[in-house]
Amino acid sequence: MEDKSQSEVLTAKDPTKITKSGESTDIEPLKLKVYKKRWLMLIIYMIYNGTNSSQWIEYSIITNVVTRYYGVSSMMVDWTSMSFMAIYAVFIFPASYVTDKCGLRWTIIIGAGLNCLGAWIKILSVQPDRFYVVFIGHSIVALAQTMVLPLPGRLAAQWFPPTQLSTATSLGIFGNQVGIALGFLLGPIIVKNHNNLNDIGEDLSRLCWTVAIISTIVLALVLILFQNEPKIPPSETRALQKMNRMEKREEFVEPIKRLCRNKNYIMLCNSYGLNVAVLNAVSTLLNQIFLAHFENGEEDAGRIGLAITLTGMVGSVSFGIILDKTHKFKQTAMTVYFLTFCGQILFAVFTCMGIKWMVYVSATFLGYFMSGYLAMGYDLCTEYTYPESENIPAGLLNITSGVYGIILTISLELLMNTYGDIPVHIGLCSALLLGFILTAITKDEQRRQDARKKAQYEGIARIEKNVDGVPETNQLTYSIT
Repeated sequence: MEDKSQSEVLTAKDPTKITKSGESTDIEPLKLKVYKKRWLMLIIYMIYNGTNSSQWIEYSIITNVVTRYYGVSSMMVDWTSMSFMAIYAVFIFPASYVTDKCGLRWTIIIGAGLNCLGAWIKILSVQPDRFYVVFIGHSIVALAQTMVLPLPGRLAAQWFPPTQLSTATSLGIFGNQVGIALGFLLGPIIVKNHNNLNDIGEDLSRLCWTVAIISTIVLALVLILFQNEPKIPPSETRALQKMNRMEKREEFVEPIKRLCRNKNYIMLCNSYGLNVAVLNAVSTLLNQIFLAHFENGEEDAGRIGLAITLTGMVGSVSFGIILDKTHKFKQTAMTVYFLTFCGQILFAVFTCMGIKWMVYVSATFLGYFMSGYLAMGYDLCTEYTYPESENIPAGLLNITSGVYGIILTISLELLMNTYGDIPVHIGLCSALLLGFILTAITKDEQRRQDARKKAQYEGIARIEKNVDGVPETNQLTYSIT
């Protein structure tokens, strides 16, 4: 039931009905409604996102322990992290198709189900000869990520008003970062580097059971409480977007073709992809990078990863609020990207110098800007591609970051095994410098903000098409008058 006492009701200004003769008559104004339960939808999504992302790094952050227990190479362990990037790149288009056809609720139900299934399969992997079971379970969790990662922008657009879009998107990313933080924290705390392999197995079993139980609870929450979208849209831009799709009824391929012709979007894919690739590479190789200078530093590596992620959460939310207040997307993106580059340089210098407390400080600085940029990338993506469906551009955005992440991680892993960690740091800094240059030369474009302003100041008109003076039924198009 619609409860006006629990929502704000907005209307577009001066809507009119235009006939073929050019006469206009008043029609019932377009209703916009903002529901309080939007926050519940966002919280459920954040928890769901967190349970998935927490499993991404759970083996890589304890690489030295996992290689001992399963008798595999460090590259094999790194592939548990990189499998998330590879599977995402392969399956994001089918996942986006499912999202467009089935809606937000069923997409999240399928994703939560896969996430839960993969977590339970990994319980069966706790034997030294069952690393292949780890990969099976981890791959299913990675497949679930395709039903998680592209959705913050879509959830924000379907449930939140224009004044909260960037904040809602950043909070959606916040859930992802909370999960990564827990992965960094819990892995080294629960799984110790025991001399006895049986003790390591018990620790791994405890970790797997914890994740599986939490994933099951999250699946139940999604099934019981999560809703697809409100009956009345929360913003003019969302209303226009829905009207546009009802009118065109395009095939799935057409939006992708348009995105490939969008120069600003292509530039963003590359700059965002490089930033996230560096973040993924640092997270995946952190255990090895840190242990190269600090012996027996598994728990410290986990805490440094936690520091990067926790400060990134603060950065995501603060940058989202800044964008909602100022709408200065390019200026903010350039500032954040440049400071990310500076943070990576500081992190490299203090790690190579072996000054542990300064490594913590520089990691905190780096995380605030590098992880904080994640939510900003989604906002820029929506601004550059509106009125396209949010999940398809976000999906392509993450494909780029996944491909760059795999290339960067593999190449830096090989460099590290051959020449040590200094070439790794040089490679990471070079990638961020290139990303900053791409950000600087990208044109400042705000399609969603422009559409919102037009809808607010000019109103939304319903145009009734006629053929030979006879009105066509059920063929209404919508435009801005």
